[in-house]
Amino acid sequence: MLNLKKTAVAVLALSSSAVFAGSMGPVCSAVNVTVPCEATAWDFGAKALYLKPSVNNDMGYNPIVADATANHAPNYNWGFQIEGSYHFNTGNDLNLNWYHVSKSDSRTFGATPLTSFNFGGGVNETATFAGGNSSVNPKWDAVNIEVGQHVDFGDNKAIRFHGGAQYARLANNVTKSTGVLLGGEASPITGSYSHTTTYNPTYNGFGPRLGMDMSYDWGNGLGIYANGATAILAGTRSQSGTYSDSLGNSISASSSHTVIVPAVDAKLGATYTYAMAQGDLTLDAGWMWVNYFNVHEKYSGDNSDFGLQGPFIGLKWLGNVA
Repeated sequence: MLNLKKTAVAVLALSSSAVFAGSMGPVCSAVNVTVPCEATAWDFGAKALYLKPSVNNDMGYNPIVADATANHAPNYNWGFQIEGSYHFNTGNDLNLNWYHVSKSDSRTFGATPLTSFNFGGGVNETATFAGGNSSVNPKWDAVNIEVGQHVDFGDNKAIRFHGGAQYARLANNVTKSTGVLLGGEASPITGSYSHTTTYNPTYNGFGPRLGMDMSYDWGNGLGIYANGATAILAGTRSQSGTYSDSLGNSISASSSHTVIVPAVDAKLGATYTYAMAQGDLTLDAGWMWVNYFNVHEKYSGDNSDFGLQGPFIGLKWLGNVA
């Protein structure tokens, strides 16, 4: 009987060794996907934005047509974001936030070299653009209302899924003025004159917006994140423009259409959270990108995107409700 037990133990030991020898190595355990415990809290935050607007299809940013190098692209402009959230249940939140950028930018341009034109039939014309000035005032307002769900993927990774709606208003006021001196051999026109052109594109739209806020906790209050969202807006795209000169010519035109505009926005940043007796204070800094596709219409019929990009920095306070 004793020999039988020894034989059985030996067989079991050999069988176990064979099983482990043929395995694929250590097996990774699945990451626990959890939601936070039920809690109620409020947060309030504000960010300073330093964004550069951009457009395409030469949307009136060239103040002097005869000088292709005198483009007036808007500089970086200061703006802000303010937000507030109500946190409830197991990781849910209701968030309201507002972005705003608006600042005029004016420039003066010097004279351009003498330019000759051949009208045919021996008629030549010369023109000297005596310089001029231009101003642009891009404006961006976006109001988002979101319902979010925070989900933890292990101890360090988390994603906030959110959905809601956005109202956006995008506008610009462009003014271009220049003086011209005409003359030449058998010139049909001589003398000097000035002309001014204004252009005012505007879009107002509303629609659904979805996104994800992904974060990684380094520990000791430090974290990094990547956020992204997309929206589909329905609204009114309008534009108006005028031209007038010292010769008495005057032209004006305007149009308005209902259009669907897709939009995307993204952020990369880092946070530092300091735990206080009455809540948590978070310092937030990073870079953001925003783009609205084919949102503005030029008087020539071309469409243009409207985008903004640049750095931001802000603070947020989160306080639990007893």
